Amino acid sequence: MARVEKLSNPKDVAICELHRRYIEVMEARLPSISDESKDHYHRILSALTDKLAVPTKPLGEIVGEIMSEAAPLLFQAMQR
Repeated sequence: MARVEKLSNPKDVAICELHRRYIEVMEARLPSISDESKDHYHRILSALTDKLAVPTKPLGEIVGEIMSEAAPLLFQAMQR
């Protein structure tokens, strides 16, 4: 995994700490998630990661695209 030099901006540090916490929480939750939900989650997370990997792509554009892609899956999950 690519690592950034030691971060000095407190907001950057807070975001990295939150990412680490998110990973811990998701790893603990994975055993209780259905395979269908895991497939949906994986698809969304993969798309988000691919979009974030393009350094010239504005975050606002990424958010809009991900919302469009994830919306149908979120609505399905809410109806269960």
